Amino acid sequence: MDPNLLAELHGDEWRELSMLAKKNTLSPAQTRRFLDLYRDASKDLSRIMTVAPDSLEAARLSAIVHRSRNHLSAVPAGGLSGLSRFFIISLPLSIYRLRWDFLIVAVCFLAVASLAGIWAGMHPEVLETFGDHAFRKQFAEHDFVDYYKENPNGFFAVGVWTNNAWIAVQFVLLGITGVFVVSGLFSNAVNVGFSGAMMFEFDRGSDFFLYILPHGIPEISCIILAAAAGLRLFFAWVVPGPQLRRNKLASEARSLLTVAGGLVIMLFISGLIEGFITPNPIPPALKIAIGVAYTALVIAYAWYFGKRAATAGLSADLDEHQAGYSIRATDR
Repeated sequence: MDPNLLAELHGDEWRELSMLAKKNTLSPAQTRRFLDLYRDASKDLSRIMTVAPDSLEAARLSAIVHRSRNHLSAVPAGGLSGLSRFFIISLPLSIYRLRWDFLIVAVCFLAVASLAGIWAGMHPEVLETFGDHAFRKQFAEHDFVDYYKENPNGFFAVGVWTNNAWIAVQFVLLGITGVFVVSGLFSNAVNVGFSGAMMFEFDRGSDFFLYILPHGIPEISCIILAAAAGLRLFFAWVVPGPQLRRNKLASEARSLLTVAGGLVIMLFISGLIEGFITPNPIPPALKIAIGVAYTALVIAYAWYFGKRAATAGLSADLDEHQAGYSIRATDR
């Protein structure tokens, strides 16, 4: 192609790219435009270099592309900037995107737990599979409550945190299997339901809710969120939509790993509640209020910052030049 003709056709885009490359900061829209212009200008430069490498247009465009490349590969912002992006954009946006997935999984979990508890309570033979009458009595009257008191608070909180964080990370990372998340969530729901049934069998229903709700509300919410993230990863693989399967899966995985990291932090606070608040002899209403308040705070955080990031068109994924360009499949 004639370099002069190419300069005439794309000269405005080259000048725009040159102006953007001189800016210290770019808005999300400008960043996307900059990447598109840089990619197109690189192609134009390649065409010119094959036919007229010594031309004025080649030198001009080479300088623009070189400056843009330096701008693109400049030293990234410091760690504080990365942390800021994680907590203000990536994490809340990832959670916000999962809001409907979370709601569906939560309804299913609560339905299974409730039905399992009612079924076990109406059929004593089911409870006998957990142990004889003496075993169940010991569990309801002593073991269930003693579980929260038999170890030092700090030791218990760390143990609970590491266990729950490991479960949450597994749910996200192994979500691609689909089966692991469904079976794990189902077994947890059934265990909650059957434990409640054994407590009610010996008129200890109030203890069941008193000791499970303060930490259970935020803790189970985190586990359900992890399950929702894992199932989102599964459906990205099974139903990729218009994108190539590997691109869709890679994009969702990079975004949802952010959720796994955030859940580790959120479950740490939940562990502190379970270790220090649940066994504490403060008024029961205050215990539950602390768990509800923490959960509401997380929801408000994810909703405010996540919705704002979604409205701005931001992504929890890596930038395109870091993650690699993707190809969108379309029907012809």
